[in-house]
Amino acid sequence: MRFYRCTATRDRFLRVFLSGLTAVMLLSCSTDEQSPDHSRSQTEGITFFDIGAETVYSDALRDRLRKNLGPDAIAYRSTIDLEFNAKGFLQRHFPVLHDLNQRLNTPAGERVEHDTVKLMYRYAVKENLPFSYVEVVFSNISGKPLFIQVRSRDLSDIIRTLGEKYGSPQAIDQPAEEGRVFFWRDHQDVLLVSIIPTWRGDKEYRLVIYYVDNLGKLVAVEEKERRQKEEERRRAGEKIF
Repeated sequence: MRFYRCTATRDRFLRVFLSGLTAVMLLSCSTDEQSPDHSRSQTEGITFFDIGAETVYSDALRDRLRKNLGPDAIAYRSTIDLEFNAKGFLQRHFPVLHDLNQRLNTPAGERVEHDTVKLMYRYAVKENLPFSYVEVVFSNISGKPLFIQVRSRDLSDIIRTLGEKYGSPQAIDQPAEEGRVFFWRDHQDVLLVSIIPTWRGDKEYRLVIYYVDNLGKLVAVEEKERRQKEEERRRAGEKIF
């Protein structure tokens, strides 16, 4: 399935998308002058529609994303699973991310909810964007993004343009049936793209941006709160006997 109906549409999409997914960029659409969007400052490194590691969530940011990606859904507490494509992938190739994922969850696989803000977009295709699903997850403690994931049936033009902007990606060797995986790094942050063959005979593309330092800070805050609660329970127990 092709989402680009003509060359003009494709070129328009690339201009809009790359205004967000570049190291230093300006967003092509304007914001309400009466409600300045301070979240757009210091958008360096790996970014998506002007969201970078130092961006802080705001109502203005949400409004701006709706203008680009269409209607959204929002969740204020959610689980976090950083795994990419298949269980064990991060452990083999990105041990730091694997460790964070382990610490964000429990060994028994119990449901763990985190203090987050999750924005979800399912109608970006109506905005002439080749996305079947977009998810942007922020820490509700710092307001900064934790990770962004995108699913699509065609990101081939995006991958080529990313190579032009960021340089040649590194490829990960794995069996052909598991698809191809490319990645870029910017300091600690990681941008991963996979191309996986489907049973229908076509391909599924997945793009994920991990803001590793922001994830680490969320883990540190949660572990500190957990230790404090355990200490409070211990002291409460001592008072009983």
